[in-house]
Amino acid sequence: MDESQKGLRVRNFFEIEAQTLLERYKIIETLLPHSTTAGAAHRGEEGRFIEALLRSFLNKHLPKNLKAVSGFILCPSTKTGIQDLERVRNHADRHSSQLDVIVYDMDSYPIFEQFEEFCIVPPEGVVGIISVKKTLYNKDIQGEISTLGDAAEICRIENRRGPFTSLFAFKAEEGSDAKLNSRIFEKIDKTHCGGHFDTMVNEVSVLARTCVFKTRPDNGPHGKARYVAIDCTNEGHIVLQRLLQSLMSVYYDGSRGKYRPGFASFRKGTFKDSPEIGLVEFAD
Repeated sequence: MDESQKGLRVRNFFEIEAQTLLERYKIIETLLPHSTTAGAAHRGEEGRFIEALLRSFLNKHLPKNLKAVSGFILCPSTKTGIQDLERVRNHADRHSSQLDVIVYDMDSYPIFEQFEEFCIVPPEGVVGIISVKKTLYNKDIQGEISTLGDAAEICRIENRRGPFTSLFAFKAEEGSDAKLNSRIFEKIDKTHCGGHFDTMVNEVSVLARTCVFKTRPDNGPHGKARYVAIDCTNEGHIVLQRLLQSLMSVYYDGSRGKYRPGFASFRKGTFKDSPEIGLVEFAD
């Protein structure tokens, strides 16, 4: 059998999905065009629409206990696990900035607040964090990458693989892909040099154009993160398949055994010297 035919059905399927997204993201600007410039008259609503498009795609294909939502990650200064007081000793309550897409393990971890697609969640159940842009402008890259890194830092747990982070765009400024990739890497290097490997952005991609992604180091924890770029001009499916593959790679990673989150908080001393009110026998 011709090797090029193996897996072709899947590639063709996700190519259709990519082309569908490329058409659908234009709906708002088509129905509600701006009177004097390109794009939509209502930029805020357009932004929420394209974020929802990507969340809908992810929710269609990811395991059903994972859900793509928007919102915030809240890391309270509370006990985690059985008696892990590291957060209590070393951190105040922390939260992320608003995040376009949080991929969260709904079955295994609790939620602080949820309303429709909006959630506030603890970090332990976060599998992925994605920033979504209609157009990737050079001036925005570093700020978006920095925001993703800060959110990943909130989720960082020693000896546990952190969430997948991605900056995803439907299109980019005009110019060659080589220059685009160079600008992306320049911003990644400027933002993350000297940081933790897990909090460095995993991927920056432009649908049906390019995908710049990080590979894990071969020479130990203090090596150099390697970023590579792949041309997706004629294979838009690559960006979408990498998103799904990367999210599931984190979810199924052996280091992410279920870990009790820091979710409840009580005033110090709440349970100290609590009076006994009686004993109940039990059988083994």
